[in-house]
Amino acid sequence: MADILKIFTADQLIEIYRLYLLSKGVGLVDFNEGAKIKALIESNSEIISAIQMSFKEALYKAIPVALYQGFGFGKLDAVAAIGYLRPYRKPALWIKYTGSGSSALITSTSLIISSAVTGAPADAFSLDYATYPKTSDLVDAINLLSNWEATLVSDVDSNLLYQYTSKQVVGATNYINTDGLDLMLATASAITVSAGYSVTINGMQVVSTLAGIIAAGESGVAVLSQFGVTGIGGNIAVNAIDTANGKGYINSQIEGIENVINDSAFSGGSAAESDTQRKTRFSETVNALNAGTGAGITSAIKGITGVRSAGIRSAYPFKGTNTIVVDDGSGIISADLLAAVEKVLYGDPDDIINYPGKNAEGIGYNIVAPILVPVNIGVTVYRLPSVIVDLEEIKIAVQTAIEQYVNTRQLGQNVLTDEIIRVGKNSNAAVYKIIVTAPVSDIVIDDGEFAKTGSGTGGTVTVTAAIASSI
Repeated sequence: MADILKIFTADQLIEIYRLYLLSKGVGLVDFNEGAKIKALIESNSEIISAIQMSFKEALYKAIPVALYQGFGFGKLDAVAAIGYLRPYRKPALWIKYTGSGSSALITSTSLIISSAVTGAPADAFSLDYATYPKTSDLVDAINLLSNWEATLVSDVDSNLLYQYTSKQVVGATNYINTDGLDLMLATASAITVSAGYSVTINGMQVVSTLAGIIAAGESGVAVLSQFGVTGIGGNIAVNAIDTANGKGYINSQIEGIENVINDSAFSGGSAAESDTQRKTRFSETVNALNAGTGAGITSAIKGITGVRSAGIRSAYPFKGTNTIVVDDGSGIISADLLAAVEKVLYGDPDDIINYPGKNAEGIGYNIVAPILVPVNIGVTVYRLPSVIVDLEEIKIAVQTAIEQYVNTRQLGQNVLTDEIIRVGKNSNAAVYKIIVTAPVSDIVIDDGEFAKTGSGTGGTVTVTAAIASSI
Protein backbone atom coordinates (compact mmCIF):
# COMPACT_ATOMS: atom_id res chain seq x y z
CA MET A 1 0.00 0.00 0.00
CA ALA A 2 2.97 2.35 0.65
CA ASP A 3 3.92 2.09 -3.05
CA ILE A 4 0.49 3.42 -4.06
CA LEU A 5 0.87 6.71 -2.20
CA LYS A 6 4.19 7.98 -0.85
CA ILE A 7 3.87 10.14 2.25
CA PHE A 8 6.46 12.75 3.30
CA THR A 9 7.00 13.84 6.88
CA ALA A 10 7.18 17.53 7.76
CA ASP A 11 10.99 17.31 8.16
CA GLN A 12 11.34 15.69 4.75
CA LEU A 13 9.22 18.41 3.16
CA ILE A 14 11.31 21.15 4.81
CA GLU A 15 14.46 19.66 3.30
CA ILE A 16 12.80 19.41 -0.12
CA TYR A 17 11.80 23.09 0.12
CA ARG A 18 15.33 24.12 1.17
CA LEU A 19 17.07 22.27 -1.62
CA TYR A 20 14.60 23.56 -4.19
CA LEU A 21 15.13 27.21 -3.16
CA LEU A 22 18.90 26.83 -3.17
CA SER A 23 18.83 25.25 -6.62
CA LYS A 24 16.89 28.18 -8.02
CA GLY A 25 19.43 30.70 -6.78
CA VAL A 26 16.81 33.21 -5.64
CA GLY A 27 18.97 34.54 -2.83
CA LEU A 28 17.13 32.88 0.06
CA VAL A 29 19.88 31.17 2.00
CA ASP A 30 19.14 31.86 5.69
CA PHE A 31 17.41 28.73 6.96
CA ASN A 32 18.47 29.13 10.59
CA GLU A 33 15.97 28.99 13.46
CA GLY A 34 14.01 32.24 13.68
CA ALA A 35 14.51 33.15 10.02
CA LYS A 36 11.33 34.17 8.21
CA ILE A 37 11.86 31.78 5.30
CA LYS A 38 12.47 28.94 7.81
CA ALA A 39 9.18 29.65 9.59
CA LEU A 40 7.32 29.89 6.29
CA ILE A 41 8.43 26.55 4.89
CA GLU A 42 7.96 24.88 8.29
CA SER A 43 4.32 25.98 8.48
CA ASN A 44 3.63 24.86 4.91
CA SER A 45 5.36 21.55 5.50
CA GLU A 46 3.33 20.80 8.64
CA ILE A 47 0.06 21.54 6.81
CA ILE A 48 0.94 19.54 3.71
CA SER A 49 2.15 16.57 5.77
CA ALA A 50 -1.09 16.55 7.79
CA ILE A 51 -3.17 16.69 4.61
CA GLN A 52 -1.17 13.80 3.14
CA MET A 53 -1.75 11.64 6.22
CA SER A 54 -5.48 12.39 6.23
CA PHE A 55 -5.68 11.54 2.53
CA LYS A 56 -3.76 8.32 3.09
CA GLU A 57 -6.10 7.24 5.90
CA ALA A 58 -9.14 8.07 3.78
CA LEU A 59 -7.70 6.12 0.84
CA TYR A 60 -7.00 3.09 3.02
CA LYS A 61 -10.60 3.16 4.20
CA ALA A 62 -12.01 3.82 0.74
CA ILE A 63 -10.29 0.90 -0.99
CA PRO A 64 -12.12 -1.86 0.93
CA VAL A 65 -15.36 0.14 0.83
CA ALA A 66 -15.04 0.43 -2.94
CA LEU A 67 -14.43 -3.32 -3.08
CA TYR A 68 -17.50 -4.02 -0.94
CA GLN A 69 -19.69 -1.64 -2.91
CA GLY A 70 -18.46 -3.10 -6.18
CA PHE A 71 -19.86 -6.42 -5.06
CA GLY A 72 -23.00 -4.80 -3.65
CA PHE A 73 -21.81 -5.79 -0.19
CA GLY A 74 -23.23 -2.94 1.88
CA LYS A 75 -23.15 -2.59 5.63
CA LEU A 76 -25.97 -4.16 7.59
CA ASP A 77 -28.31 -1.58 9.04
CA ALA A 78 -28.96 -1.10 12.73
CA VAL A 79 -31.56 -3.45 14.24
CA ALA A 80 -34.48 -2.60 16.51
CA ALA A 81 -34.97 -4.30 19.89
CA ILE A 82 -37.78 -6.84 20.27
CA GLY A 83 -39.82 -7.78 23.33
CA TYR A 84 -43.35 -7.99 24.69
CA LEU A 85 -45.73 -5.28 25.83
CA ARG A 86 -48.61 -6.19 28.12
CA PRO A 87 -51.60 -3.88 27.83
CA TYR A 88 -53.96 -4.48 30.75
CA ARG A 89 -57.14 -3.44 32.52
CA LYS A 90 -57.60 -3.39 36.28
CA PRO A 91 -59.46 -6.26 37.97
CA ALA A 92 -61.93 -5.98 40.85
CA LEU A 93 -59.49 -7.78 43.18
CA TRP A 94 -56.64 -10.22 43.13
CA ILE A 95 -55.99 -13.28 45.23
CA LYS A 96 -52.86 -15.18 46.23
CA TYR A 97 -52.29 -18.64 47.71
CA THR A 98 -49.34 -18.96 50.13
CA GLY A 99 -49.78 -22.50 51.43
CA SER A 100 -47.98 -25.77 50.68
CA GLY A 101 -50.46 -27.09 48.13
CA SER A 102 -49.16 -27.71 44.60
CA SER A 103 -52.29 -26.35 42.94
CA ALA A 104 -55.02 -23.93 44.03
CA LEU A 105 -58.01 -23.59 41.73
CA ILE A 106 -60.60 -20.81 42.03
CA THR A 107 -64.20 -21.22 40.92
CA SER A 108 -66.65 -18.31 40.86
CA THR A 109 -70.36 -18.68 40.15
CA SER A 110 -73.15 -16.15 40.50
CA LEU A 111 -73.58 -17.27 44.14
CA ILE A 112 -70.23 -18.31 45.62
CA ILE A 113 -66.47 -18.21 45.26
CA SER A 114 -64.65 -21.40 46.22
CA SER A 115 -61.27 -23.08 45.98
CA ALA A 116 -59.86 -26.57 45.64
CA VAL A 117 -56.27 -27.12 46.78
CA THR A 118 -54.20 -30.11 45.69
CA GLY A 119 -51.86 -31.35 48.40
CA ALA A 120 -53.47 -29.25 51.15
CA PRO A 121 -57.23 -29.86 51.07
CA ALA A 122 -57.67 -28.11 54.44
CA ASP A 123 -56.82 -24.82 52.70
CA ALA A 124 -59.93 -25.03 50.53
CA PHE A 125 -62.75 -22.55 51.16
CA SER A 126 -66.22 -21.59 49.98
CA LEU A 127 -67.68 -18.12 50.53
CA ASP A 128 -71.25 -17.06 49.81
CA TYR A 129 -71.70 -13.73 48.04
CA ALA A 130 -74.90 -13.18 50.01
CA THR A 131 -72.79 -13.12 53.20
CA TYR A 132 -70.11 -10.92 51.60
CA PRO A 133 -72.08 -8.64 49.27
CA LYS A 134 -69.22 -6.25 48.38
CA THR A 135 -65.77 -7.14 47.10
CA SER A 136 -64.31 -5.29 50.09
CA ASP A 137 -66.22 -7.69 52.37
CA LEU A 138 -64.96 -10.60 50.33
CA VAL A 139 -61.34 -9.43 50.54
CA ASP A 140 -61.59 -9.08 54.32
CA ALA A 141 -62.99 -12.62 54.60
CA ILE A 142 -60.28 -14.13 52.38
CA ASN A 143 -57.55 -12.42 54.40
CA LEU A 144 -58.85 -14.12 57.52
CA LEU A 145 -58.30 -17.54 55.94
CA SER A 146 -55.10 -19.51 56.46
CA ASN A 147 -52.65 -19.35 53.54
CA TRP A 148 -54.72 -16.94 51.46
CA GLU A 149 -54.27 -13.24 50.69
CA ALA A 150 -56.50 -10.87 48.74
CA THR A 151 -56.12 -7.24 47.66
CA LEU A 152 -59.00 -4.97 46.77
CA VAL A 153 -58.82 -2.94 43.58
CA SER A 154 -62.44 -1.89 43.06
CA ASP A 155 -65.28 -2.15 45.58
CA VAL A 156 -68.30 -3.52 43.70
CA ASP A 157 -71.04 -6.08 44.26
CA SER A 158 -69.43 -9.49 44.74
CA ASN A 159 -71.99 -11.29 42.61
CA LEU A 160 -70.82 -9.20 39.62
CA LEU A 161 -67.49 -11.03 39.53
CA TYR A 162 -66.76 -12.94 36.34
CA GLN A 163 -67.74 -16.60 36.52
CA TYR A 164 -64.58 -18.70 36.49
CA THR A 165 -64.23 -22.47 36.56
CA SER A 166 -61.11 -23.98 38.16
CA LYS A 167 -58.82 -21.01 37.56
CA GLN A 168 -55.23 -21.71 38.68
CA VAL A 169 -53.82 -19.34 41.30
CA VAL A 170 -50.40 -20.90 41.83
CA GLY A 171 -47.92 -19.28 39.47
CA ALA A 172 -50.39 -16.64 38.28
CA THR A 173 -49.19 -13.07 37.77
CA ASN A 174 -51.55 -10.22 38.51
CA TYR A 175 -52.05 -6.98 36.62
CA ILE A 176 -49.22 -5.17 38.43
CA ASN A 177 -46.77 -7.99 37.74
CA THR A 178 -46.61 -9.64 41.14
CA ASP A 179 -47.85 -13.02 42.37
CA GLY A 180 -51.60 -13.44 42.39
CA LEU A 181 -54.65 -14.16 40.23
CA ASP A 182 -56.72 -11.26 38.89
CA LEU A 183 -60.48 -11.55 39.38
CA MET A 184 -62.36 -9.48 36.82
CA LEU A 185 -65.90 -8.16 36.64
CA ALA A 186 -68.46 -10.01 34.52
CA THR A 187 -68.49 -7.02 32.15
CA ALA A 188 -64.87 -7.73 31.23
CA SER A 189 -65.50 -8.69 27.61
CA ALA A 190 -62.72 -9.56 25.18
CA ILE A 191 -60.55 -6.70 23.87
CA THR A 192 -58.55 -6.93 20.65
CA VAL A 193 -55.12 -5.34 20.73
CA SER A 194 -54.31 -4.81 17.08
CA ALA A 195 -50.87 -4.79 15.48
CA GLY A 196 -49.58 -1.23 15.55
CA TYR A 197 -50.64 -0.55 19.13
CA SER A 198 -47.96 1.70 20.56
CA VAL A 199 -46.50 3.37 23.61
CA THR A 200 -43.65 5.86 24.00
CA ILE A 201 -40.75 5.61 26.44
CA ASN A 202 -37.86 8.08 26.63
CA GLY A 203 -38.95 9.65 23.36
CA MET A 204 -38.92 6.27 21.54
CA GLN A 205 -42.04 4.57 20.22
CA VAL A 206 -42.65 0.87 20.83
CA VAL A 207 -45.12 -0.78 18.46
CA SER A 208 -46.85 -4.17 18.62
CA THR A 209 -46.04 -6.27 15.55
CA LEU A 210 -48.68 -8.94 16.13
CA ALA A 211 -52.25 -8.63 17.34
CA GLY A 212 -53.39 -10.09 20.66
CA ILE A 213 -56.66 -10.58 22.50
CA ILE A 214 -57.35 -9.86 26.15
CA ALA A 215 -59.82 -12.67 26.73
CA ALA A 216 -63.03 -12.14 28.65
CA GLY A 217 -62.24 -12.49 32.35
CA GLU A 218 -58.52 -11.80 31.84
CA SER A 219 -56.69 -8.61 32.73
CA GLY A 220 -54.04 -8.44 30.02
CA VAL A 221 -52.18 -10.08 27.16
CA ALA A 222 -48.52 -10.08 26.10
CA VAL A 223 -48.06 -8.89 22.51
CA LEU A 224 -44.87 -9.16 20.48
CA SER A 225 -43.52 -5.65 19.96
CA GLN A 226 -40.60 -3.76 18.48
CA PHE A 227 -38.98 -0.38 18.96
CA GLY A 228 -39.70 2.08 16.17
CA VAL A 229 -36.05 3.17 16.21
CA THR A 230 -33.02 0.96 15.77
CA GLY A 231 -30.03 0.65 18.05
CA ILE A 232 -29.03 -0.46 21.53
CA GLY A 233 -31.25 2.19 23.15
CA GLY A 234 -34.18 -0.19 22.77
CA ASN A 235 -32.59 -2.87 24.98
CA ILE A 236 -34.62 -1.81 27.99
CA ALA A 237 -34.93 -3.45 31.39
CA VAL A 238 -37.85 -5.28 32.96
CA ASN A 239 -40.64 -2.82 33.87
CA ALA A 240 -38.89 0.07 32.09
CA ILE A 241 -42.31 0.68 30.56
CA ASP A 242 -44.90 1.04 33.32
CA THR A 243 -47.46 3.68 32.43
CA ALA A 244 -49.29 3.30 35.75
CA ASN A 245 -46.18 4.67 37.46
CA GLY A 246 -45.28 7.35 34.95
CA LYS A 247 -42.82 5.31 32.89
CA GLY A 248 -43.94 6.04 29.35
CA TYR A 249 -47.35 6.82 27.93
CA ILE A 250 -49.90 5.15 25.64
CA ASN A 251 -50.29 6.45 22.09
CA SER A 252 -53.03 4.06 20.94
CA GLN A 253 -56.16 4.47 23.02
CA ILE A 254 -58.31 1.32 23.15
CA GLU A 255 -61.43 1.36 25.30
CA GLY A 256 -60.96 -0.75 28.41
CA ILE A 257 -57.16 -0.78 28.38
CA GLU A 258 -55.85 1.35 31.21
CA ASN A 259 -52.09 0.78 31.31
CA VAL A 260 -49.14 -0.99 29.71
CA ILE A 261 -46.09 -2.69 31.23
CA ASN A 262 -43.20 -4.82 29.95
CA ASP A 263 -42.85 -7.86 32.19
CA SER A 264 -39.59 -8.89 30.54
CA ALA A 265 -36.63 -7.18 28.97
CA PHE A 266 -36.41 -6.02 25.35
CA SER A 267 -33.29 -7.27 23.56
CA GLY A 268 -31.61 -7.64 20.20
CA GLY A 269 -31.24 -3.94 19.40
CA SER A 270 -27.91 -3.24 17.74
CA ALA A 271 -26.03 -0.45 16.01
CA ALA A 272 -25.21 -0.54 12.31
CA GLU A 273 -22.51 -3.01 11.30
CA SER A 274 -19.00 -1.70 11.94
CA ASP A 275 -16.18 -1.76 9.39
CA THR A 276 -14.53 -4.61 11.30
CA GLN A 277 -17.74 -6.63 11.41
CA ARG A 278 -18.32 -6.11 7.69
CA LYS A 279 -14.75 -7.20 6.93
CA THR A 280 -15.31 -10.42 8.89
CA ARG A 281 -18.64 -11.08 7.18
CA PHE A 282 -17.10 -10.36 3.78
CA SER A 283 -14.37 -12.94 4.41
CA GLU A 284 -16.98 -15.50 5.46
CA THR A 285 -19.02 -14.77 2.36
CA VAL A 286 -16.03 -15.07 0.02
CA ASN A 287 -15.17 -18.40 1.63
CA ALA A 288 -18.71 -19.60 0.95
CA LEU A 289 -19.24 -18.23 -2.55
CA ASN A 290 -20.22 -21.52 -4.11
CA ALA A 291 -23.93 -21.47 -4.84
CA GLY A 292 -25.86 -24.51 -3.69
CA THR A 293 -23.69 -25.21 -0.66
CA GLY A 294 -25.04 -24.96 2.86
CA ALA A 295 -22.33 -22.45 3.79
CA GLY A 296 -23.06 -20.33 0.72
CA ILE A 297 -26.81 -20.27 1.35
CA THR A 298 -26.62 -19.47 5.06
CA SER A 299 -23.91 -16.84 4.54
CA ALA A 300 -26.05 -15.05 1.95
CA ILE A 301 -29.14 -15.13 4.18
CA LYS A 302 -27.18 -13.75 7.13
CA GLY A 303 -26.45 -10.73 4.95
CA ILE A 304 -30.12 -9.71 5.11
CA THR A 305 -30.59 -6.84 7.56
CA GLY A 306 -32.39 -8.06 10.66
CA VAL A 307 -31.44 -11.73 10.34
CA ARG A 308 -29.63 -12.71 13.51
CA SER A 309 -28.77 -16.25 12.49
CA ALA A 310 -29.58 -18.89 9.88
CA GLY A 311 -29.03 -22.59 9.49
CA ILE A 312 -29.82 -25.39 7.09
CA ARG A 313 -30.96 -28.97 7.70
CA SER A 314 -29.94 -31.11 4.74
CA ALA A 315 -32.28 -33.81 3.44
CA TYR A 316 -34.99 -32.74 5.88
CA PRO A 317 -37.87 -33.52 6.22
CA PHE A 318 -37.09 -36.01 3.42
CA LYS A 319 -34.42 -36.68 0.82
CA GLY A 320 -34.28 -34.06 -1.92
CA THR A 321 -35.52 -31.29 0.35
CA ASN A 322 -33.55 -28.98 2.60
CA THR A 323 -35.02 -26.90 5.41
CA ILE A 324 -33.63 -23.40 5.94
CA VAL A 325 -34.15 -22.00 9.43
CA VAL A 326 -34.14 -18.21 9.69
CA ASP A 327 -34.08 -16.31 12.98
CA ASP A 328 -34.75 -12.56 13.23
CA GLY A 329 -35.33 -12.69 16.98
CA SER A 330 -39.13 -12.69 16.84
CA GLY A 331 -39.74 -16.42 16.47
CA ILE A 332 -41.77 -15.91 13.30
CA ILE A 333 -41.12 -15.18 9.63
CA SER A 334 -42.95 -12.12 8.38
CA ALA A 335 -44.08 -11.82 4.76
CA ASP A 336 -41.36 -9.23 4.12
CA LEU A 337 -38.61 -11.40 5.62
CA LEU A 338 -39.81 -14.45 3.67
CA ALA A 339 -39.74 -12.44 0.45
CA ALA A 340 -36.21 -11.21 1.20
CA VAL A 341 -34.95 -14.74 1.89
CA GLU A 342 -36.60 -16.12 -1.25
CA LYS A 343 -35.01 -13.33 -3.31
CA VAL A 344 -31.55 -14.25 -2.02
CA LEU A 345 -32.18 -17.99 -2.37
CA TYR A 346 -33.87 -18.15 -5.77
CA GLY A 347 -32.51 -14.96 -7.33
CA ASP A 348 -34.22 -12.00 -8.96
CA PRO A 349 -34.48 -12.05 -12.78
CA ASP A 350 -34.78 -8.26 -12.74
CA ASP A 351 -31.56 -7.84 -10.72
CA ILE A 352 -29.47 -10.85 -11.58
CA ILE A 353 -26.19 -9.08 -10.71
CA ASN A 354 -27.09 -8.51 -7.06
CA TYR A 355 -29.38 -11.53 -6.71
CA PRO A 356 -28.04 -14.40 -8.84
CA GLY A 357 -29.61 -17.04 -6.59
CA LYS A 358 -27.98 -19.55 -4.26
CA ASN A 359 -30.19 -22.63 -4.53
CA ALA A 360 -29.05 -25.91 -6.01
CA GLU A 361 -30.97 -27.17 -9.04
CA GLY A 362 -33.32 -30.04 -8.33
CA ILE A 363 -33.41 -29.45 -4.58
CA GLY A 364 -36.53 -28.24 -2.78
CA TYR A 365 -36.34 -25.77 0.09
CA ASN A 366 -38.56 -25.08 3.07
CA ILE A 367 -38.01 -21.73 4.76
CA VAL A 368 -39.12 -21.88 8.38
CA ALA A 369 -38.84 -19.99 11.63
CA PRO A 370 -36.81 -21.68 14.36
CA ILE A 371 -38.48 -23.79 17.00
CA LEU A 372 -38.73 -21.78 20.20
CA VAL A 373 -37.47 -23.57 23.28
CA PRO A 374 -38.95 -21.96 26.42
CA VAL A 375 -36.22 -21.67 29.02
CA ASN A 376 -37.02 -21.55 32.73
CA ILE A 377 -34.24 -20.18 34.92
CA GLY A 378 -34.14 -19.73 38.66
CA VAL A 379 -31.38 -17.92 40.52
CA THR A 380 -30.77 -16.80 44.07
CA VAL A 381 -28.83 -13.56 44.37
CA TYR A 382 -26.98 -12.44 47.49
CA ARG A 383 -26.03 -8.94 48.56
CA LEU A 384 -23.52 -8.15 51.30
CA PRO A 385 -25.05 -6.74 54.53
CA SER A 386 -22.86 -3.64 54.33
CA VAL A 387 -24.01 -2.71 50.82
CA ILE A 388 -27.08 -0.47 50.85
CA VAL A 389 -28.80 -1.28 47.56
CA ASP A 390 -32.48 -2.16 47.37
CA LEU A 391 -33.01 -5.89 46.78
CA GLU A 392 -35.78 -5.19 44.27
CA GLU A 393 -33.38 -3.08 42.19
CA ILE A 394 -30.91 -5.97 42.18
CA LYS A 395 -33.62 -8.47 41.18
CA ILE A 396 -34.72 -6.37 38.20
CA ALA A 397 -31.12 -5.85 37.03
CA VAL A 398 -30.33 -9.57 37.22
CA GLN A 399 -33.59 -10.61 35.54
CA THR A 400 -33.00 -8.13 32.73
CA ALA A 401 -29.43 -9.29 32.13
CA ILE A 402 -30.35 -12.99 32.08
CA GLU A 403 -33.31 -12.44 29.76
CA GLN A 404 -31.21 -10.42 27.35
CA TYR A 405 -28.49 -13.09 27.41
CA VAL A 406 -30.94 -15.90 26.62
CA ASN A 407 -32.96 -13.98 24.04
CA THR A 408 -29.90 -12.99 22.01
CA ARG A 409 -28.52 -16.53 21.74
CA GLN A 410 -28.31 -17.54 18.11
CA LEU A 411 -29.67 -20.55 16.33
CA GLY A 412 -28.58 -23.80 17.99
CA GLN A 413 -26.61 -22.08 20.77
CA ASN A 414 -26.86 -23.65 24.22
CA VAL A 415 -27.80 -21.73 27.36
CA LEU A 416 -24.82 -21.99 29.70
CA THR A 417 -25.16 -21.84 33.47
CA ASP A 418 -21.70 -20.25 33.75
CA GLU A 419 -22.88 -17.43 31.49
CA ILE A 420 -26.06 -17.00 33.53
CA ILE A 421 -23.88 -16.42 36.59
CA ARG A 422 -21.51 -14.10 34.72
CA VAL A 423 -24.13 -11.79 33.21
CA GLY A 424 -26.09 -11.78 36.45
CA LYS A 425 -23.06 -10.71 38.52
CA ASN A 426 -22.12 -8.05 35.98
CA SER A 427 -25.62 -6.58 35.96
CA ASN A 428 -25.27 -4.78 39.28
CA ALA A 429 -22.20 -3.99 41.37
CA ALA A 430 -24.12 -4.94 44.52
CA VAL A 431 -24.38 -8.61 43.47
CA TYR A 432 -22.05 -10.58 45.74
CA LYS A 433 -22.95 -14.12 44.77
CA ILE A 434 -25.35 -15.96 42.45
CA ILE A 435 -26.54 -19.54 42.74
CA VAL A 436 -28.39 -21.08 39.79
CA THR A 437 -31.19 -23.19 41.22
CA ALA A 438 -32.57 -24.14 37.80
CA PRO A 439 -31.53 -25.57 35.43
CA VAL A 440 -29.09 -27.95 37.10
CA SER A 441 -26.89 -28.02 33.98
CA ASP A 442 -26.49 -26.29 30.62
CA ILE A 443 -29.60 -26.30 28.43
CA VAL A 444 -28.88 -27.98 25.11
CA ILE A 445 -30.45 -26.27 22.10
CA ASP A 446 -30.57 -28.32 18.90
CA ASP A 447 -29.97 -27.07 15.37
CA GLY A 448 -33.12 -25.36 14.15
CA GLU A 449 -34.02 -24.19 17.65
CA PHE A 450 -33.29 -21.16 19.72
CA ALA A 451 -33.83 -20.37 23.36
CA LYS A 452 -36.43 -17.89 24.57
CA THR A 453 -37.50 -16.70 28.00
CA GLY A 454 -39.64 -14.00 29.52
CA SER A 455 -43.15 -12.68 28.98
CA GLY A 456 -44.95 -14.12 25.98
CA THR A 457 -42.41 -16.90 25.35
CA GLY A 458 -43.50 -19.57 27.82
CA GLY A 459 -40.20 -19.29 29.67
CA THR A 460 -39.50 -17.54 32.96
CA VAL A 461 -36.60 -16.03 34.86
CA THR A 462 -37.22 -16.15 38.60
CA VAL A 463 -34.85 -14.16 40.79
CA THR A 464 -34.79 -14.45 44.58
CA ALA A 465 -32.71 -11.80 46.32
CA ALA A 466 -31.37 -12.08 49.86
CA ILE A 467 -28.70 -10.62 52.13
CA ALA A 468 -25.71 -12.90 52.63
CA SER A 469 -25.51 -14.21 56.20
CA SER A 470 -21.81 -15.05 55.93
CA ILE A 471 -18.90 -14.21 53.66
